[in-house]
Amino acid sequence: NGLHFIFTYPQSLALAILLHCARHSYATVLKRAGVATSIISESLGHSSEKVTQIYLDSFENNQIDKALEFLK
Repeated sequence: NGLHFIFTYPQSLALAILLHCARHSYATVLKRAGVATSIISESLGHSSEKVTQIYLDSFENNQIDKALEFLK
């Protein structure tokens, strides 16, 4: 039983990371396409737009960083 967990855990972790990345990519692509945050939130099954905003904040920060590069 313990050995089963040891061999299963890395696969479960890899799948969790893959799904997490896929959801972030999905949200980012929709945001860049101009889809409203409320629609993205509903399609991801989030309880509120605040949860979805966590996914989208990294996108917005990256855009700000790119814009600031022009000031250097």
